[in-house]
Amino acid sequence: MSRRSSLLATLLAAAALALAASPSFAILHAGDVAPDFRGTDLDGISRKLSDFRGRVVILFVMGSS
Repeated sequence: MSRRSSLLATLLAAAALALAASPSFAILHAGDVAPDFRGTDLDGISRKLSDFRGRVVILFVMGSS
């Protein structure tokens, strides 16, 4: 996995966790626009999901018990 892909997966996982932990989240349906969120990459650069608009974004969520 490339560094950019790792960064994107990390940002999206953080967003998914933040949305899941939030008591006031909207229910999304297929075709809805994803909520925009901001995160910091491994180089310390702040990025937003909207920075990747028009590109394919894949979300990997991993967990353990």
